[in-house]
Order: sequence, then structure tokens, then C-alpha cells
Amino acid sequence: MLKKWLIFCVAIALSFSQISSAADPVAHWSFDEVEVENRKVEMFRGETFIPKEKFSFIKEEVSGSSVELQGKYYKIVDGVKNKAVLLDGYTAFVQVEVDEVPRTTGDFSVEAWVALGAYPKHWCPIVDHQRAVEDGYFNGFFFGLDANGRLLLKVATEGKYEQVVSKEHLPLREWKHLAGVHEDGVLKVYINGELAGTTKLTQPFKPMDEEEYFSDTLLIGKSRMKHRPYGTIRPEGTMEVNTHLDGIIDEVKLYHDALSSSDISKAYKAAKPSAKPQLPVRKLPIGPPSSGKFGVIPTTLKYYPSWDAPWHVGDNADLVVLFDQTPCRFILWRGTSYIPHWVTENGIWYNNGFNEGWNERGSCEPMSDKRTLYSRVQIVENNDARVVVMWRYGLIDNWGTFAFQDPTTGWGDWVEETFTIYPDMVGVRSDTIYSNAPRAEHEWQESMMVLSPGQRPEDILEYGALSVANIDGDEHTYSWEHAPPPLWPKDPKNISLQLVNTKSKYRPFSIVRPQDITEDKIPHGKPQSMDIYAGEIRREFSVFPWWNHWPVAPRPTDGRWCMHDDRAAHASLAHWFWGEYQMTDNSATKIHLHGMTDKSVTELIPLSKSWSYPATLSVKKGDVLSHGYDPRDMAFHLTAKKPGESMTFEINGSAKSPVVNPGMVIKGYGDREFEIKIDGKEAEYGEHYRSGHRLAFGEDDLILWLKIESEKKVTVTITAEAEDDDD
Repeated sequence: MLKKWLIFCVAIALSFSQISSAADPVAHWSFDEVEVENRKVEMFRGETFIPKEKFSFIKEEVSGSSVELQGKYYKIVDGVKNKAVLLDGYTAFVQVEVDEVPRTTGDFSVEAWVALGAYPKHWCPIVDHQRAVEDGYFNGFFFGLDANGRLLLKVATEGKYEQVVSKEHLPLREWKHLAGVHEDGVLKVYINGELAGTTKLTQPFKPMDEEEYFSDTLLIGKSRMKHRPYGTIRPEGTMEVNTHLDGIIDEVKLYHDALSSSDISKAYKAAKPSAKPQLPVRKLPIGPPSSGKFGVIPTTLKYYPSWDAPWHVGDNADLVVLFDQTPCRFILWRGTSYIPHWVTENGIWYNNGFNEGWNERGSCEPMSDKRTLYSRVQIVENNDARVVVMWRYGLIDNWGTFAFQDPTTGWGDWVEETFTIYPDMVGVRSDTIYSNAPRAEHEWQESMMVLSPGQRPEDILEYGALSVANIDGDEHTYSWEHAPPPLWPKDPKNISLQLVNTKSKYRPFSIVRPQDITEDKIPHGKPQSMDIYAGEIRREFSVFPWWNHWPVAPRPTDGRWCMHDDRAAHASLAHWFWGEYQMTDNSATKIHLHGMTDKSVTELIPLSKSWSYPATLSVKKGDVLSHGYDPRDMAFHLTAKKPGESMTFEINGSAKSPVVNPGMVIKGYGDREFEIKIDGKEAEYGEHYRSGHRLAFGEDDLILWLKIESEKKVTVTITAEAEDDDD
């Protein structure tokens, strides 16, 4: 009899064990299918609702009900089981309405498969069924990730939330099985079937009850509350926003039972995928391969689909300058707010910043213009001798308010930057601000690196990241390896050349004129012509300053530290401080050289001299008027009294004023064919010079680029070919 009783008890225990281990979910979102409906909008003039024509729905497997998949971009991709959904990290999420949510009242479990594309910027739910704290309630639970990619399960107790957080953070671009369990006042989280954290509640779990349940939806992939991003530096200039899941999610299940460790381990092993998640590569775009010609090409650069999707642009939204002698590029792209970038042969991005003002909310700058609403670029010249592009932008904060805005006219600060680029990757930046107070404090330049996801500043910069020199040949290299350099560099005096030591063959440089950094020209009594960006450094993350509130970040944020290399980011090294080239009552213009080189910083001194102290030009033959050298486009300017005028002129090079690859603009020359001789020898096109034409009112202008380096007098003869009598 006793034996039969024991057998019966064991059978009962086994049956309960099987029931427990085979607990069925009360909700299951598999994301295997998406039903898409396109509905024609019926809208009449005067109606102001936001129209929508595309609707997508996913199925909840237990009830069979449909739930809307919302957002600008999402995609059904291969999952761990059949299909999964890729959420864009900006707009996409699932909201389950109140009457469709299974009410959790006691022990519960939740599980999902997730592959992250980037870490959330704040708490981000996988499943959120809680009350908003701002409403004064504490009810429900939150299962999701923090800004460091750590898994957490948070539940309401009396007057507060209590949570368990995993010690490890999830890797990017890998499938992970995640689970959270509440059982008898104990919280547990699991990663890939292994216990990753546990804690005991101090008070009982307070679920949604009958009275308070009516107003609460369940969210997948979107935070219920708005926050400033974790790591915000300047909160006064940063908006609170919702946080969205950036990655792929699959097989989300909710149970009204506490799954055992064995259950969770089995669930992981049963569905463990062998294929990698279908997350597109995220690399800053440089465009298609070059055709091997010099010039600027209008195009629309693609980053990755989730980021590209919200942009309402056509085929020619961006500009890319190509060079025929190197694979380097000069890029003006929406993703960097059109801030122009030099890109090295191995894809390292560098810029010289922009003009910046301030208001009570913080920075007013193109970084704040996330959708380039106040920024545009255009081609001014595009020929074989040079490219000229213009970038116009407003100085706005993250709310679209201008710096120094006149309340009467509504005009604030606007900037027009003109970039003249020659085939040798040397250019001039002419930066003009139009302002109600052009002498007010502005920031005009910043030596800045931009990084793709997966890059850290140390990956692209040498520790000795900045070499500087003066025009006399004194030089110094500043290193960040053991400590940040001093804010005001002491060596050498009168710095006018910077070379950024990127891990590439070609490296970016910038040069200011010595006459613009005299004591009376350096603004506001600063002790040196440049400073070094020695602040906002957290050496446990990087020895360089490192932020990711820009580029490509669509949310209004005025400063956010990088904790990981999961997002596009930037790092800064220095600022130039130098005087104006030109002033008017409502404008100020500053100029500097910039470009790419494989030379050392002191080897750039002849270039600096040729621009800062240009040689004189003397017309020796021809009915031609010389206007001298204009440093704003690095060119000698002349006017031909009649089209096709033959001429000879001398450029009087010297050690102080060498001739280094000058440009020439001959107004009114027309489009006549010609030959060039340099010092009496016939010059070969491409080898010794390049030419182009600029359409003007009246006769066209001739543009030349002469490939000459000399400390002696150079004689140039331009002979027009005779016109055909039949013409």
C-alpha cells in the first residue's frame, strides 16, 4: 500500500512539474508576419491633423488580435525563429492597447530575443507595462535595458520602484536571449539562459489593479516617459525625448508564471540561432568609387536604412569633392549638418568646425540643426582648375532660436562659408558672419575628428595628435598619452600652422596668417593664437574629448559624453583665435588655409608663406590689368581688356614670398583656346597647369591653377590661338 502511495505522489509531483515547465505564455509577439495597409487620406483644405497613409500590423499569437507596428522605419528580417522585426531606434515601436493587455497580478515572467544595433540613450523597454511616475502612481513592471546595455527588471512596490540590473552589458550585433522573472518577491534576470542578477524586494510587487489599469497600454521598444539622454553635459540645451530600441527584436513572450532556471535555459538552447542578425553596417558614407577626375559631384549619400528613412530629400542633397591624384575627399553631408569634412584615403573624417554663438539655452550652431532646416550647400564653381562651394547656415539652438536675434526684424546670426579647393587638396575657407553684432564673441574654428560607429579616438589619432609650428620653423608636437596638454600651448610662440596626426598617409592641416595673430588681432586678449581642447575628458573612456550628440543624432542634445563606440561621434583637439580679414557694420570675415598633406608641419611653411606674404605679379605684355593676390581664394586676379588677350607676366617669387601652386582668375578672357609657357618652356596640361571657365555677366572668366613651386621669379606667357576666319 505504501509503495502504491509513493508512486502516486511521485506521479502527481511529476505532473505538476510538467505543468510548471510547460507554462504557456499569456501573450506572444512572434513578428513572423506584418500586414500592411495603404489607406488613401481623405483630407480637406483647412484640416490640420497629421495625415498618415501606411499602416502596419503584427499578430499577437495567443489572442489572435492585431497590434499596430508604428514608426517611420521598421523591417521584417530573419529572426531566431522564422522572422523578427528591426526597429529603427528613433521612431518604431509597438503599442498594445489597454483592452488587449493581459493583466499581471502576481508572479510573472517575460522573455525575448534581442540583437542591438546601438545602446539606448536612456532606459529603454523591451516590454513596459507600468504607470508613468509623473502621474504619481507606482504600478506595474518594466523589462528592458539601460544606457550601458545592461539588462534590468523593475517592478513597482509601495511608493517606489525596485529593480535588478545585470552586471554585464550586452554586446552589439549579436543575438541574446533575455528573460526576467518575479517570483515570491524575488527578481531575477537571465542572459542566454544564465542567471545575470537577482535581488529580493523590500515590499510586495504592486501590479496594475482594476481601478488603475484602465489607462495603461503595453509598450514594446519605446519608453513611456521622456528623459534627457544619459550622459547629458548641458541639460539647459537638451530636450527630454522618448527612448527607442535600436536593433532587432523577436519572440517576445509574457507569462503569468515564474519560469524556472531550467525553463529559461531550455528556451535559450531550443532557439539558439546560428546566423548573425541582419543589422546593416553603419559606416559614415563617402559615396561611390571615384571616376579618377577632379571635381565636385552632387549626390545623396546613404548611411544605413533606419537613419536614411525619415529624410525628405531627393537625389542631390549632398556634395562630394573628388581628387584625381589621391583617394581623399571633401564632403558636405546632411548627416554632419553640412559641416564640411576632409576624408583621408582610409576613411578618417576631419573638419574645421563652424561659427558658433550662444543664447540662454546654450550653443547656437549648425550642430543643433538636426534636419538642416537652416543650412544649405551649393556649387559656385566646378572646373578642372578648382572647385568653389558655398555653405550657408543659421546659428540656432536646439529649439530653432537664433543667436543674437533682433526682436524687431527677426533676423539673427547667419553665416556664409566659401570653400575654394584646388587639385592638390589645398583650399581656403572664407567665413563671413552676418550679425546684428559681428564683433560679439563667436567661436570660428575647431579642429575636430568625426568617427563612425565602432571607432574610438585612439583608433584614428596618434597620441601625439597635434603638431604645430610658426612661420619661422619652430615646432612642437602635443601628446594626450599620459595627460591632456595645457590649455594654452607655450611652444612655439606665434603658432600659425596645425597638422593633425591621424593614422593615415594623408593628414589634415590648417594655417592662419601670421599678420592675423599679432597681439592686437587675437580677440579678447587671449594669450596664444590657439588653445588645446583640454576639458570634458574622461580618461577611463578615452584620453581625448569624445561625444556623440553629433553627428547623425536626430534628437536635440547640447552635449553627451560617449560611454561606448556604438554610435557616430566626434572628438576635438584645438581652436584657432585670429583676427578678421574684413569688417563691415553687419558682417565679419575670417580666412584660413586647410587641406590634406603627406608632408610634415614644417614642410608646409612655404605654402603658408606663399599665401600669407604672396609674391607680387607684374604684367610685362598684353592689355591686362593686375588686381594683385586675393588670399580669400588663393589666386592672382587680372582683367583682360579684350577676350583672348595674349599676355606675359612675372610672379616675383623669393624666400620670403615663394610661389606655391597659385590660382589665377583672368576676368573677361572668354573661352578662347590658348597655350601656356612657364619660364619659356611649353607647359603640359595636367602636368604643369589646369584650366577652366567661369560663366560671368558679359565675357566668361578664365580660371588657372599653376603647378609651380619656386623661390625665384617665374615668367608665365599665355598665347591665345588665332580665331578661325569662318567663325
